[in-house]
Amino acid sequence: MARRVPLSDPTAVIRTIKEDGGVILTEFSNTSDVERVNHDAAPFINALVEDRASRSLPRETTRCTRLFGRSETAREVWLQQPALLEILNHFLRTVSVPYNDDGAFELGTDAILSAAATLDIGPGVKAQDLHRDDFIWQQTHVNRAEEYTLGSDVCMGLLVPGVDTTAENGATLFLPGSHLWDHSRRPKVEEAVSAEMSVGEAFMFLGSTVHAGGANRTPQPRPMHGFFYCRSYLRPEENQHMWWTREEVRKWSPAAQKQAGYVLDNPFLGHCNETNPVDIFRSNDASIE
Repeated sequence: MARRVPLSDPTAVIRTIKEDGGVILTEFSNTSDVERVNHDAAPFINALVEDRASRSLPRETTRCTRLFGRSETAREVWLQQPALLEILNHFLRTVSVPYNDDGAFELGTDAILSAAATLDIGPGVKAQDLHRDDFIWQQTHVNRAEEYTLGSDVCMGLLVPGVDTTAENGATLFLPGSHLWDHSRRPKVEEAVSAEMSVGEAFMFLGSTVHAGGANRTPQPRPMHGFFYCRSYLRPEENQHMWWTREEVRKWSPAAQKQAGYVLDNPFLGHCNETNPVDIFRSNDASIE
């Protein structure tokens, strides 16, 4: 079974992730905040469901993308918790010394947002195929060590259930220890456990961990809020900057702007007219010449 560790103990969370590849975080959120995020995603989910119904299409899985911008509670409360950031950047912070002269400085950059969406899994939806999320960046894992090697992962995921999740309604399938498996090893469904969660908990896992969304065998949909991060030098999965408006981004906290790539960690990577992209947004005409 998936082990549970309180978010308030990031040292224990980090240790468990290194051993298992993932962990259920207790004390992640209060019920009211979960309901707020459910409410934020609901109009977009409902519009898509109604559109599918009007065309006699099956319920299936419905996605509310761009959740980072659409839910202030998710963006500013859930994802800015110091303990969560400590865990995330323990695994995904990139540190290097780019020059080899006497005055060389250390360059360190935190993880950035890769994608954020609510997945509303409808009744009758089948389980996903077992997979690793880092396949998006064409990662393969060969000659894996018996113990976890820090720096070997390029991404992480965080799943926050909108309702209690069970094996019946499609709790995430998780293969403990699979983050240490060689690429040649084929995962089997019978090796998986269900990461069943109560509202207020969250499941955090490495991109190298084999997992899958479970099948929903109940008559009720199961919303799951997903947040995914990658190393700062990688291209994020979701091209979110195409959708957020200047007015939206101006309202975000500086910490959220930084997570989304509008404030640079690396002094050069991702610049806009040789400055932070958010500085362009703050200008009166927001023009780039």
